[in-house]
Amino acid sequence: MAEKEFEEPNLQEEGTDEEIKGPSKRKGQKAKKSSKPSVMEMAESSPKFYLHSMLLIGGRILNRMLDFYNSFFDLTHKDKAKIYRNIAMHYVNRGQAEKAVNHLKEWTRVEPSNTEAYYQLGIALVAAENYKSALGVFGKVLKMDPKHKGSLYRKSVLHVKLKAFSEAIEGFEQFLALHPDHAKAYYFLGIAYDRSDQLDKAVEAMKKAVELDPHEVKHFQHLGFLYERMGDHKEAARCFSKVMELEQEHEDEEE
Repeated sequence: MAEKEFEEPNLQEEGTDEEIKGPSKRKGQKAKKSSKPSVMEMAESSPKFYLHSMLLIGGRILNRMLDFYNSFFDLTHKDKAKIYRNIAMHYVNRGQAEKAVNHLKEWTRVEPSNTEAYYQLGIALVAAENYKSALGVFGKVLKMDPKHKGSLYRKSVLHVKLKAFSEAIEGFEQFLALHPDHAKAYYFLGIAYDRSDQLDKAVEAMKKAVELDPHEVKHFQHLGFLYERMGDHKEAARCFSKVMELEQEHEDEEE
């Protein structure tokens, strides 16, 4: 079995902290047709509600207009933050990360001490493939909250992707000191040790990933490659046999 390049980190798959998501539809639920509100209904509704709806649905009112509406409708900072967050959600759900970034930046401007605002901005920057800026944003979150789980994890994964393996090792060791049961963190730590030619530590990290998640194919696969490089062909064969066994199980489940 020829060794493959390690799997690229999927920077969107981790749920270490909840990402902004839109409302989900129930199965079989039909979308309701929207109707134009009557003059009486509009008179009874809050102006802030209509501003919120216009920004969320259309996303076309420029950010600079918000200050005008703020003075007219007396929006609070909390109201502004919700509006910017929901506009960002609107674009995230449509795969328009760069547009989401613009509104998330406004959210951080309105609430500069809100770690969640910066964290979601970091996630959006990763989705837009602006990795350098994302690293800076996650670093800012960690200055405000050194134990922020999502930022510490995602920053370390980014270092692996960018081949900054020493920084990745340092970050994952900090992360695992706080969250010792995170299998994927051990997997990426093993990758970082491997690429730093620290094979013994790479094996130990990958064995821990296998122990915590014994159903993940890539954990056994990379452990097998590590044993092969170390000349331990017997252990490598066991790992590759487990890879084939798990792949067969997955194929059977899909049928």
